[in-house]
Amino acid sequence: MNSTSQMTPSMLPIPSDIASIAGPPLIGVMLVWFLYGITVMQVYVYYQCFPEDKFKIKALVYGTFFLDTTQSVLVAADAFHWLVHGFGNMRILSEPFISPFDAPMLGGIIGFVGQTFFCWRLRVLHKSWWLPSAVFVVTIVSLVGGIAAAVGAYRVADVDRLITLKWQAFLWLGGSALTDTLIAVAMTILLLRLRRGENAYTDDVLTRIVRLTVETNAVTASGAIISVVCILAASNVPTMFMAPTYIIGKLYSNTLLAVLNNRIYMSSRGMFPRRRVSPSTEIEVRFRQPPSESSQGGTTETLPDNLAEPYGTEAFREAEITKDIPPHNVVPRHPSQNLDCQQ
Repeated sequence: MNSTSQMTPSMLPIPSDIASIAGPPLIGVMLVWFLYGITVMQVYVYYQCFPEDKFKIKALVYGTFFLDTTQSVLVAADAFHWLVHGFGNMRILSEPFISPFDAPMLGGIIGFVGQTFFCWRLRVLHKSWWLPSAVFVVTIVSLVGGIAAAVGAYRVADVDRLITLKWQAFLWLGGSALTDTLIAVAMTILLLRLRRGENAYTDDVLTRIVRLTVETNAVTASGAIISVVCILAASNVPTMFMAPTYIIGKLYSNTLLAVLNNRIYMSSRGMFPRRRVSPSTEIEVRFRQPPSESSQGGTTETLPDNLAEPYGTEAFREAEITKDIPPHNVVPRHPSQNLDCQQ
C-alpha cells in the first residue's frame, strides 16, 4: 500500500480518452502482423513456383522479405513496450521508443525498393532513361522524407509532439503517393500503346497487366493519402496517423510480390509458357497452350521481348511444337516424340 502511494505521484493520471491515444498504435500493430502473414504466404508461393528466376529478382524478393520481417519484429517490440512494460504508465506510452525506425524509416526503405522496381519496368518499356529517371527522383525525395521523419521523431521523443513533424511527413507520404500515381499513369499509357488491335489474345494480356498495375499502385497511393488525411484532419489526436503509416511498408512489399506471383495466373490462363516434366524421362517440356481450341500445331505466339523481362524475368520466344497440345491435358509420353521444346 505504501509502495503504491509512493509511485502514484510520479505517474501521470490516465486520461479519459486513453482509447483514442493507445487505440491507433494497437490497430496499426495488428494490421502489420495481418499483412505480414500475407507476405509470408506470397514469399512461399514465389519460392515454390519460380525457382529459376534470375538472381537479381530473387535478391529483390528475399531482401524485401528480410526488411519486412525486421519491421514486423520491431513493431511487436513497440507494442510490448507501450502496452505491457508500460501498462498504466502514461510517460512510457508517450515515448516513441523505436517506432521512428520501424515506421517512417523502414517503411520508406521498403517503399523505395518497390518503387525502384517499377521504375526499372518503366525503363524496359519506354526504352529511354528520362521518364524512369524523373520518377526515380521523386522516389528519392520520398525516401529522404521518411528518413527525415524518423530523425525528427527521435529528436522530439514525445508521441504527442510527432504531429509537429508535418513537412517531413508530407515529404515522405506525399512523395510516395505522387510516385505511385506517376508510375500507374506512365505504365498504363505505355502498355496501351502496345495494343494494336491486330491480335485479341495479346491485347487481353496487356489489358490484364494494365489492370494489375493500376490496382497495385492505387493500393499503395491510398495508404499514403489516408495517412496525410489523418495528420491534417485529426491533429487533436496525435497518434491517429500511426495506424496507416505503420502498414505503408507492408503495402509495398505485398504489391511487389503480387506483381511477380501474378505470372502464375497468367500461366494458368495460357498467357505465359508452362512447364511440364515427364516423370519417367525427366525431359523438361516448355510450351504455351493455344489461345483457342481452333489453334492447330505450328508455332505459338508470345508477348513481345520488351514485355517479357519485367513480367516473366525471361525472354520467352516462339517455340516449335511437334504435336497439337489441347489445353489442360497431360502431354502423352512416347519415346519417338520430340518433347524437348525448350530453346
